[in-house]
Amino acid sequence: MRPQLLIIPGLLLFLFFNIWPIIYSIYISFTNANIRNFPPPPPWAPEELRQARQPPDYVGLSNYASIFAGPASAGFLGAVLWTLVFVILSVPAKVALGTFVGLLMSSDKVLGRSLMRALLIVPWALPLILSVVAWRYVFDPTYGVVNQWLYYLGVSKPPDWFVNKDYAYAAMVVIEAWLAYPFIMTVVIGALANVPRAAYEAAYIDGAGRWTIFSRITLPLIKRPLIYATVMTTAASLQFFLVAYLWNFIQLYDRFVLAYGFYWAFGSPFREYGLAAAVLTTSALIISVFMILAIRLTGLMRGMYES
Repeated sequence: MRPQLLIIPGLLLFLFFNIWPIIYSIYISFTNANIRNFPPPPPWAPEELRQARQPPDYVGLSNYASIFAGPASAGFLGAVLWTLVFVILSVPAKVALGTFVGLLMSSDKVLGRSLMRALLIVPWALPLILSVVAWRYVFDPTYGVVNQWLYYLGVSKPPDWFVNKDYAYAAMVVIEAWLAYPFIMTVVIGALANVPRAAYEAAYIDGAGRWTIFSRITLPLIKRPLIYATVMTTAASLQFFLVAYLWNFIQLYDRFVLAYGFYWAFGSPFREYGLAAAVLTTSALIISVFMILAIRLTGLMRGMYES
Protein backbone atom coordinates (compact mmCIF):
# COMPACT_ATOMS: atom_id res chain seq x y z
CA MET A 1 0.00 0.00 0.00
CA ARG A 2 1.42 3.34 -1.03
CA PRO A 3 1.82 5.93 1.76
CA GLN A 4 0.14 8.55 -0.44
CA LEU A 5 -3.13 6.64 -0.15
CA LEU A 6 -3.23 7.39 3.58
CA ILE A 7 -3.89 11.07 2.95
CA ILE A 8 -6.93 10.43 0.72
CA PRO A 9 -9.52 10.30 3.58
CA GLY A 10 -8.24 13.54 5.05
CA LEU A 11 -8.07 15.16 1.61
CA LEU A 12 -11.65 14.17 0.84
CA LEU A 13 -12.85 15.57 4.16
CA PHE A 14 -10.95 18.81 3.49
CA LEU A 15 -12.50 19.16 0.05
CA PHE A 16 -15.98 18.45 1.38
CA PHE A 17 -15.92 20.72 4.42
CA ASN A 18 -13.81 23.56 2.99
CA ILE A 19 -13.63 23.71 -0.79
CA TRP A 20 -17.19 22.62 -1.54
CA PRO A 21 -18.90 25.30 0.62
CA ILE A 22 -16.74 27.98 -1.04
CA ILE A 23 -17.62 26.79 -4.53
CA TYR A 24 -21.30 26.51 -3.63
CA SER A 25 -21.32 30.02 -2.12
CA ILE A 26 -19.81 31.43 -5.30
CA TYR A 27 -22.53 29.64 -7.29
CA ILE A 28 -25.23 31.10 -5.03
CA SER A 29 -23.84 34.60 -5.64
CA PHE A 30 -24.87 34.28 -9.30
CA THR A 31 -28.49 33.44 -8.45
CA ASN A 32 -31.48 35.22 -6.93
CA ALA A 33 -31.57 32.83 -3.96
CA ASN A 34 -33.69 34.08 -1.07
CA ILE A 35 -35.96 32.69 1.62
CA ARG A 36 -38.77 32.14 -0.90
CA ASN A 37 -36.85 29.84 -3.25
CA PHE A 38 -33.85 28.54 -1.32
CA PRO A 39 -33.07 25.86 -0.49
CA PRO A 40 -34.94 24.09 -3.30
CA PRO A 41 -37.01 21.04 -2.34
CA PRO A 42 -35.21 17.69 -2.65
CA PRO A 43 -36.26 15.29 -5.44
CA TRP A 44 -38.20 13.13 -2.98
CA ALA A 45 -40.37 16.04 -1.80
CA PRO A 46 -44.07 15.99 -2.76
CA GLU A 47 -44.79 17.15 -6.30
CA GLU A 48 -46.95 20.08 -5.17
CA LEU A 49 -44.10 21.40 -2.99
CA ARG A 50 -41.60 21.14 -5.82
CA GLN A 51 -44.00 22.94 -8.14
CA ALA A 52 -44.72 25.72 -5.63
CA ARG A 53 -41.10 26.27 -4.58
CA GLN A 54 -39.05 26.69 -7.73
CA PRO A 55 -35.25 26.71 -7.43
CA PRO A 56 -33.44 30.06 -7.65
CA ASP A 57 -32.77 31.49 -11.10
CA TYR A 58 -29.38 32.34 -12.55
CA VAL A 59 -29.01 36.15 -12.66
CA GLY A 60 -25.39 36.50 -13.74
CA LEU A 61 -23.57 39.48 -12.28
CA SER A 62 -26.72 41.23 -11.05
CA ASN A 63 -25.85 40.76 -7.38
CA TYR A 64 -22.34 42.11 -7.90
CA ALA A 65 -23.71 45.04 -9.86
CA SER A 66 -26.13 45.72 -7.01
CA ILE A 67 -23.40 45.98 -4.37
CA PHE A 68 -21.25 48.29 -6.50
CA ALA A 69 -23.77 50.42 -8.38
CA GLY A 70 -27.23 49.33 -7.24
CA PRO A 71 -29.49 49.54 -4.18
CA ALA A 72 -26.95 47.84 -1.91
CA SER A 73 -23.95 49.86 -3.10
CA ALA A 74 -24.15 52.60 -0.46
CA GLY A 75 -24.28 50.08 2.37
CA PHE A 76 -21.54 47.87 0.95
CA LEU A 77 -19.11 50.66 0.09
CA GLY A 78 -19.82 52.28 3.45
CA ALA A 79 -19.11 48.99 5.23
CA VAL A 80 -15.83 48.64 3.31
CA LEU A 81 -14.83 52.20 4.23
CA TRP A 82 -15.69 51.75 7.91
CA THR A 83 -13.83 48.42 7.95
CA LEU A 84 -10.72 50.14 6.59
CA VAL A 85 -11.07 52.87 9.22
CA PHE A 86 -11.33 50.14 11.84
CA VAL A 87 -8.13 48.56 10.54
CA ILE A 88 -6.33 51.92 10.56
CA LEU A 89 -7.38 52.56 14.17
CA SER A 90 -7.08 49.09 15.69
CA VAL A 91 -3.96 47.65 14.08
CA PRO A 92 -1.52 50.37 15.27
CA ALA A 93 -3.05 50.12 18.75
CA LYS A 94 -2.62 46.34 18.80
CA VAL A 95 0.94 46.46 17.47
CA ALA A 96 2.03 49.27 19.80
CA LEU A 97 0.48 47.68 22.89
CA GLY A 98 1.72 44.19 22.06
CA THR A 99 5.24 45.43 21.29
CA PHE A 100 5.42 47.46 24.49
CA VAL A 101 4.23 44.57 26.66
CA GLY A 102 6.53 42.15 24.82
CA LEU A 103 9.54 44.37 25.47
CA LEU A 104 8.52 44.77 29.08
CA MET A 105 8.06 41.04 29.62
CA SER A 106 11.47 40.35 28.07
CA SER A 107 13.27 42.46 30.65
CA ASP A 108 15.21 40.68 33.37
CA LYS A 109 14.14 43.39 35.81
CA VAL A 110 10.48 42.24 35.85
CA LEU A 111 9.72 40.15 38.92
CA GLY A 112 7.56 37.08 38.38
CA ARG A 113 8.01 37.33 34.63
CA SER A 114 6.73 33.82 33.87
CA LEU A 115 3.56 34.38 35.89
CA MET A 116 3.02 37.78 34.30
CA ARG A 117 3.36 36.31 30.82
CA ALA A 118 0.79 33.65 31.65
CA LEU A 119 -1.65 36.27 32.91
CA LEU A 120 -1.12 38.55 29.92
CA ILE A 121 -2.16 35.91 27.40
CA VAL A 122 -5.51 35.44 29.17
CA PRO A 123 -7.38 37.50 26.51
CA TRP A 124 -6.02 35.10 23.90
CA ALA A 125 -7.02 32.00 25.88
CA LEU A 126 -10.51 32.97 27.02
CA PRO A 127 -13.52 31.98 24.90
CA LEU A 128 -14.57 34.96 22.82
CA ILE A 129 -18.13 35.02 24.12
CA LEU A 130 -16.85 35.21 27.70
CA SER A 131 -14.59 38.14 26.80
CA VAL A 132 -17.43 40.01 25.11
CA VAL A 133 -19.74 39.46 28.10
CA ALA A 134 -17.05 40.87 30.39
CA TRP A 135 -16.58 43.91 28.16
CA ARG A 136 -20.33 44.46 27.95
CA TYR A 137 -20.31 44.83 31.71
CA VAL A 138 -17.33 47.22 31.55
CA PHE A 139 -19.18 49.43 29.04
CA ASP A 140 -22.61 49.03 30.64
CA PRO A 141 -24.35 52.45 30.39
CA THR A 142 -25.56 52.36 34.02
CA TYR A 143 -23.18 50.19 36.03
CA GLY A 144 -20.09 49.96 33.80
CA VAL A 145 -16.77 51.20 35.10
CA VAL A 146 -16.13 53.28 31.96
CA ASN A 147 -19.25 55.41 32.42
CA GLN A 148 -18.59 55.70 36.13
CA TRP A 149 -15.15 57.16 35.38
CA LEU A 150 -16.64 59.51 32.80
CA TYR A 151 -19.24 60.67 35.32
CA TYR A 152 -16.59 61.39 37.96
CA LEU A 153 -14.56 63.28 35.32
CA GLY A 154 -17.47 65.63 34.77
CA VAL A 155 -19.49 64.02 31.97
CA SER A 156 -23.03 64.50 33.24
CA LYS A 157 -24.59 62.12 30.71
CA PRO A 158 -22.19 59.29 29.77
CA PRO A 159 -22.83 57.63 26.40
CA ASP A 160 -24.76 54.47 25.72
CA TRP A 161 -22.13 52.15 24.25
CA PHE A 162 -24.75 49.74 22.88
CA VAL A 163 -27.37 51.97 21.27
CA ASN A 164 -25.19 54.75 19.87
CA LYS A 165 -23.54 53.47 16.69
CA ASP A 166 -20.42 55.64 16.89
CA TYR A 167 -19.70 54.80 20.53
CA ALA A 168 -20.29 51.10 19.87
CA TYR A 169 -17.79 51.33 16.99
CA ALA A 170 -15.24 52.98 19.30
CA ALA A 171 -15.77 50.20 21.83
CA MET A 172 -14.97 47.66 19.10
CA VAL A 173 -11.56 49.29 18.56
CA VAL A 174 -10.75 49.00 22.27
CA ILE A 175 -11.95 45.40 22.53
CA GLU A 176 -10.07 44.36 19.40
CA ALA A 177 -6.82 45.84 20.75
CA TRP A 178 -7.32 43.95 24.02
CA LEU A 179 -8.11 40.66 22.27
CA ALA A 180 -5.20 40.78 19.82
CA TYR A 181 -2.25 42.25 21.74
CA PRO A 182 -1.25 38.82 23.24
CA PHE A 183 -0.49 37.58 19.72
CA ILE A 184 1.81 40.53 19.02
CA MET A 185 3.35 40.19 22.49
CA THR A 186 4.11 36.50 21.95
CA VAL A 187 5.75 37.16 18.57
CA VAL A 188 7.87 39.97 20.03
CA ILE A 189 8.98 37.86 23.00
CA GLY A 190 9.95 35.01 20.69
CA ALA A 191 11.86 37.35 18.37
CA LEU A 192 13.70 39.03 21.25
CA ALA A 193 14.89 35.63 22.47
CA ASN A 194 17.03 35.42 19.30
CA VAL A 195 18.55 38.88 19.62
CA PRO A 196 22.22 38.55 20.70
CA ARG A 197 22.93 39.99 24.13
CA ALA A 198 26.32 41.20 22.93
CA ALA A 199 24.64 43.87 20.81
CA TYR A 200 22.96 45.37 23.87
CA GLU A 201 26.13 45.19 25.94
CA ALA A 202 28.09 47.04 23.27
CA ALA A 203 25.39 49.69 23.03
CA TYR A 204 25.38 50.23 26.80
CA ILE A 205 29.18 50.54 26.79
CA ASP A 206 28.94 53.19 24.05
CA GLY A 207 26.45 55.13 26.18
CA ALA A 208 23.39 54.64 23.95
CA GLY A 209 20.04 55.58 25.45
CA ARG A 210 16.96 53.38 25.58
CA TRP A 211 15.32 54.92 22.53
CA THR A 212 18.52 54.61 20.51
CA ILE A 213 18.87 50.96 21.53
CA PHE A 214 15.25 50.27 20.60
CA SER A 215 15.32 52.08 17.24
CA ARG A 216 18.84 51.03 16.14
CA ILE A 217 19.15 47.52 17.56
CA THR A 218 15.90 45.99 18.82
CA LEU A 219 13.49 47.13 16.11
CA PRO A 220 15.70 46.20 13.11
CA LEU A 221 16.36 42.74 14.55
CA ILE A 222 12.69 41.95 15.27
CA LYS A 223 11.38 43.79 12.22
CA ARG A 224 10.48 40.78 10.11
CA PRO A 225 8.60 38.85 12.81
CA LEU A 226 6.80 42.07 13.73
CA ILE A 227 5.84 42.70 10.10
CA TYR A 228 4.52 39.14 9.90
CA ALA A 229 2.42 39.65 13.04
CA THR A 230 1.15 42.99 11.72
CA VAL A 231 0.05 41.47 8.41
CA MET A 232 -1.72 38.61 10.18
CA THR A 233 -3.55 40.86 12.63
CA THR A 234 -4.52 43.24 9.81
CA ALA A 235 -6.10 40.35 7.94
CA ALA A 236 -7.94 39.39 11.13
CA SER A 237 -9.24 42.95 11.51
CA LEU A 238 -10.53 42.91 7.94
CA GLN A 239 -12.56 39.83 8.93
CA PHE A 240 -13.88 41.39 12.14
CA PHE A 241 -17.42 40.14 12.76
CA LEU A 242 -18.17 37.97 15.79
CA VAL A 243 -17.51 40.60 18.48
CA ALA A 244 -19.74 43.09 16.67
CA TYR A 245 -22.42 40.42 16.32
CA LEU A 246 -22.34 39.62 20.03
CA TRP A 247 -22.18 43.31 21.00
CA ASN A 248 -25.11 44.76 19.05
CA PHE A 249 -25.47 43.48 15.52
CA ILE A 250 -28.34 45.81 14.59
CA GLN A 251 -26.21 48.88 15.31
CA LEU A 252 -23.01 47.63 13.70
CA TYR A 253 -24.02 45.54 10.68
CA ASP A 254 -23.18 48.38 8.27
CA ARG A 255 -19.80 49.15 9.88
CA PHE A 256 -18.08 45.86 9.04
CA VAL A 257 -18.11 44.26 5.64
CA LEU A 258 -18.61 40.66 6.83
CA ALA A 259 -21.43 41.79 9.12
CA TYR A 260 -23.04 43.52 6.15
CA GLY A 261 -23.04 40.25 4.19
CA PHE A 262 -24.44 38.42 7.21
CA TYR A 263 -27.24 40.99 7.42
CA TRP A 264 -28.43 40.28 3.90
CA ALA A 265 -28.42 36.54 4.58
CA PHE A 266 -30.06 36.47 8.03
CA GLY A 267 -31.24 39.99 8.94
CA SER A 268 -33.00 41.31 5.85
CA PRO A 269 -36.76 40.67 5.50
CA PHE A 270 -36.48 38.25 2.55
CA ARG A 271 -33.08 36.72 3.39
CA GLU A 272 -31.29 37.62 0.16
CA TYR A 273 -28.82 34.74 0.12
CA GLY A 274 -27.56 35.48 -3.39
CA LEU A 275 -26.77 39.09 -2.55
CA ALA A 276 -25.15 38.03 0.73
CA ALA A 277 -22.98 35.50 -1.10
CA ALA A 278 -21.89 38.21 -3.52
CA VAL A 279 -20.94 40.52 -0.65
CA LEU A 280 -18.96 37.82 1.14
CA THR A 281 -17.28 36.58 -2.04
CA THR A 282 -16.18 40.14 -2.84
CA SER A 283 -14.96 40.55 0.74
CA ALA A 284 -12.93 37.35 0.43
CA LEU A 285 -11.37 38.64 -2.79
CA ILE A 286 -10.47 41.95 -1.12
CA ILE A 287 -8.81 40.15 1.80
CA SER A 288 -7.01 37.77 -0.57
CA VAL A 289 -5.65 40.66 -2.64
CA PHE A 290 -4.48 42.38 0.54
CA MET A 291 -2.68 39.24 1.73
CA ILE A 292 -0.96 38.69 -1.63
CA LEU A 293 0.18 42.32 -1.85
CA ALA A 294 1.27 42.41 1.79
CA ILE A 295 3.32 39.22 1.46
CA ARG A 296 4.96 40.41 -1.74
CA LEU A 297 5.68 43.97 -0.58
CA THR A 298 7.05 42.88 2.78
CA GLY A 299 8.96 39.89 1.42
CA LEU A 300 7.63 37.54 4.08
CA MET A 301 8.17 34.52 1.84
CA ARG A 302 11.91 35.10 1.87
CA GLY A 303 12.16 33.83 5.43
CA MET A 304 11.64 35.22 8.89
CA TYR A 305 15.12 36.63 9.53
CA GLU A 306 16.50 37.08 6.02
CA SER A 307 17.20 40.65 4.94
